[in-house]
Amino acid sequence: MTGSTAVPIICPIECINRDLICESPPDWLEKHSTFVLTFVASLSACMGVILTYFLKSRCKKIKCCGLECDRTPIDLSAEQIEVVSNQQE
Repeated sequence: MTGSTAVPIICPIECINRDLICESPPDWLEKHSTFVLTFVASLSACMGVILTYFLKSRCKKIKCCGLECDRTPIDLSAEQIEVVSNQQE
């Protein structure tokens, strides 16, 4: 480079080919992300309800949706039960 000065090339975002960025269609997950989030949240809520049912159930053997639980619930006698009122006087 004799007698010339090198000028750095500064290229703003406008000089990028927009066809490479904007023309590609969104993939399935990007397009339906709200549906996927709602579906996963609904499944999680249903599993929570089922597991809460298992926890509160007095059954010894529970089978549901491929899950199986064989357990011995704690026996309660009338002397062990205490009823507490929520009313404040």
